[in-house]
Formats: sequence, C-alpha cells, structure tokens
Amino acid sequence: MPVTAFAHFRDDLGRARSIRAHAVTVPTPDQSAELLRDDLLRSAWMMAVGALDAYFCDAYSDLVAATVICKSNHPLMALPAFVDDIRFPLRAVLQQYPSRQNMRWRMAARRLMDREDMLDLEDVRKRFNPFFRPRQGVKLFAEVVSGWVDHPDARWRMFGIRGAKFRSLTGKDRADATDTAHAVFRDRFRQIIQRRHDCIHNCDRPRTRPQPITAQEVGEVLDDVEFLVERCDRHIASEFWHFLTTTCGCPAADAAKVGYPKPAAEPTLP
Repeated sequence: MPVTAFAHFRDDLGRARSIRAHAVTVPTPDQSAELLRDDLLRSAWMMAVGALDAYFCDAYSDLVAATVICKSNHPLMALPAFVDDIRFPLRAVLQQYPSRQNMRWRMAARRLMDREDMLDLEDVRKRFNPFFRPRQGVKLFAEVVSGWVDHPDARWRMFGIRGAKFRSLTGKDRADATDTAHAVFRDRFRQIIQRRHDCIHNCDRPRTRPQPITAQEVGEVLDDVEFLVERCDRHIASEFWHFLTTTCGCPAADAAKVGYPKPAAEPTLP
C-alpha cells in the first residue's frame, strides 16, 4: 500500500491541526489580532488541502511505479491497455541509479507528477479507477459512497444524510439517497478545495473583504479531509493488490515486494 504517501499525509494533517490549535489561543483585542488569528486558520485550511493533494499525487506515483517494477520482475504479466498512455519523463528513466534498480521507476513515477496536481476529485477518479477491478461497487467515487455514508466517522455535512437513516432505506429510496449523497459529497469537497484556491489566489478576498472563517469550520474541514484520505487509502491498497494479481497475473509474492501484500481479509466495500 502507499505507506509513505499516507504517513506524509498524517504528518502534514497533524501540522494543520497544530496551526488551528495555535490560532484558537491567539488573543484578539483588536481587529488586527483578529485578522492574524483568521489567517492562521486559513493556513490550516490550505495545509489540509495541500496534504490531500500530495497524498493522491504520491499514491498515484506509487501505483505506477509498482506496476512497472512488477512487470520488470515478472515479464509474463499482462498489462491493460490504459498503461500505454502513462508517459514517463525520458530523463528520469535514463538517469543512473547505482543503489537500487527499482529506484529508476519510482523516481520516474514521481517526476510524472512534478507538474500535476490532484485538486479535482474528478481527476482523482479518472487516474485511480483504471487500477481497480472491473466489478461493481469498487470505483471512485459514486460506487463507494453508499458504504462511506454508513461509516462511524461519516458526518451529515459530507453526504446530506445520516447513516442510520440511510440504512433504513431500500429500493428506489436507497438509490435516490445514494445519488444525493454522492452529489453532496462532490459539492462538499469542491467547496473545500475552492476555498483553498481563494486563500492562495486572492488572500481569501474574492470580493471586497476577506471571507469570514471560524475554528469550528476549519476543524470540520480537517476532519473531512482526513475521512476522505483514510477511506481512499484502505480502498486503494485492497483494490491495487487485486489489480496486480488478478487483472495482470503478477505473483502475490512480487506484489508484496512492492508494498502490496494480500489483504488480511476481503473488506466490506469500501
């Protein structure tokens, strides 16, 4: 699984939480001090979205590198056609890596994302879904939302419905609720990411004055970003093992060598 990517995400999100915690302690005797506190909260928001972006970029690079390494070690692997569209930077491939041959492919995969970002969940969906099994219930994001709604850490603001209510629905009502939950989910993260853009591009002043911000809403953003990445990380780890071993025919031992051992148990999706 993308262990390093997730470890970095946890570290970076922890930094965002520390900034938020510090902001809460800042005294606000005047307007200037209030602005300072609010800017610290904006920094925490930006750091959280940056952590999300970095995770998805690093995780995608890890999948690409692991695929190529497994193919190099096991030439009989059959790669799907979409792999043909992954273009490695030539300089990264040709560079000498005397310590470990596999480092060539890991560094090339990282260079692949040097000028890219994952600040659009539609882009995340398009990049990761080809590495998941061609079966119902595993594709990001529409297919996994019904399972995420019922997660203990899920919140109404992310899906527009609570887990208990969702579980009670059947048939068309459940299908309609799933569609609505997916729409609310997309809109929630669109707003989170757009606010980050506002902070970076116009100092959170899309019109005449900075937008209001509170410690509570920043805390909710941090929680929601953590929820998304944690759910995705577990899903990616499980699905990519199946991609390597079932779709491509890679021996399980080789999949484990690149960081994707067989899941301990088939999880309930997601």
